[in-house]
This record gives sequence, C-alpha cells and structure tokens, in this order.
Amino acid sequence: MVRGVRNAFSGFYAHQGFFLAAGLSFYFMICLIPFLFLIISLLGFILSSEEATRQVIKQLAPIMPVYQKEIGRILLRIVATRNVSGILGTVILILFSTQLFGASRLVLDRILGVKRGRGFFRGMLFDIFWIFLIGALFLAALAVTDLFAWFKVFILRPAQMPREWIHYMSIGLGVALATWMFYLLYRHLPHRPIPRGAALAGALVASVLWEVAKQLFHLYIVTVGVYDQIYGPLGVLVAFVMFVYYSAIVFVLGAEYVGALERGRFARG
Repeated sequence: MVRGVRNAFSGFYAHQGFFLAAGLSFYFMICLIPFLFLIISLLGFILSSEEATRQVIKQLAPIMPVYQKEIGRILLRIVATRNVSGILGTVILILFSTQLFGASRLVLDRILGVKRGRGFFRGMLFDIFWIFLIGALFLAALAVTDLFAWFKVFILRPAQMPREWIHYMSIGLGVALATWMFYLLYRHLPHRPIPRGAALAGALVASVLWEVAKQLFHLYIVTVGVYDQIYGPLGVLVAFVMFVYYSAIVFVLGAEYVGALERGRFARG
C-alpha cells in the first residue's frame, strides 16, 4: 500500500496532475448548469418543477463545505431564470456534458496508459449514456439521503443518540456514496475495463481524501476567510471554483492510485 501511494504521487507529478485537474474543473463549471436542468427535469416527473428545484439544490449545496446557503440561493436564482425549453435544455446538456465525460475519460486514459478509444460516434453515445446514468444515480442518492434524514429525526434523536455519533454517521454515509460514484467512474469510464479491486481501492482513497479536503477547506475558510477579504462579494464564487479544483485534484490522485495498483499487479505477474 505504501508503495502504491508513493507511485501514485510520482505518477501525479509525471502526468502533470495539477493541469489535468484544472482542465476537469473548467469542463465541470461549463457542465454544471445544464446538468442541473436535466436532474430537475427527471425529478419533475415525480414532483412539481418548483419542488424538484428545491430538492436538487438542497442536496447539492451541502457538498460545498462553506457558503452553503449563498451557493444554494445562487443556484436557485439561475435555475429560476432559465429561458430554455426542455428539449433545448436537454440538447445543451448533451453538447456540454459529453465534453465533461470526454475530458474525464481522456484524463483516466492518460493515467492508465490506454492508447485506443471507441471512435467519435461510439464515444458520443457512451457519454450520453453516462449523462443519464449519473442523473439516475443522483436521484438514487437523493432517496438514500432523505431516508437517512427520516431515520435521524424519527429513530436516532428519540433514542437520544449523541449528536457526535449522528454527525459521524452522516459523514460515513457521504463517504459511502462518494465511494460508489468514484468506483463507477474509475472502473467503467476509461476505454478499457479496470479490475474491480484496483477501482474500489482508488475509489476508497478518493472518497476519504475528498472528505478530508472538505473538512480542511471548511476550517481554512472559517479561520482565515481570505476569499471574502480579497474578492469581496465575489468571494463565494471564488471559493466554489477553488473547491471544484481541489475536488478535481482528488479525482486525479485517486486515478493515479488505481494506475499504480494496476502497474504493480502487472509487474508481479
């Protein structure tokens, strides 16, 4: 394991991981709003459009370790003022979101040493499939978190469970959901299948690092608050962009760990 971690950091430096993370952050920012449109449209089949919007924002905002209310209000304002039809919104989503998945696959292929792809049209269809898969997984995660909220209110609190335990359970649930997401991306997004063990190990590393990054980022903002001091009203936006960048670094580091485990397996073989 120690050798795998060392090789992962070596690979991160060799593959210029900071630049890869910056590219992924750029594509994520382009894709974010169209992706919100699709999620809200899918959830709108079950709830009203307004309630669907509130539910999606309520689940997305806590991912950000700071400025949750401010980011939630900004996203609500953006979604409320959209002027595109459902069909046009879906087309925009496909055009922009396929770039995000294509960029993510390019990063994974470079790290994992994959040389051949699927071709343009097959790759486009595969990316469209991933758009709807991630949307469905988001709805599943929404159901799980709502179930845990119900369990916390009606079971744990009446049982007088300590708040610290409930907090740790919430963190554990977040890590489990993040591990699930990273595992699917690491195993199935590249142009060749990745061994389950390596993908799961990389997903665990990435999810734990992501939780640590959230806690450290929250501590940094609360104690230093440099973004408000330097950027003023734009501090919330700058903090959001920086956290997206840190999350992309975690994604790349997890992929490097997967690659290190794969190379170690082939070397032993």
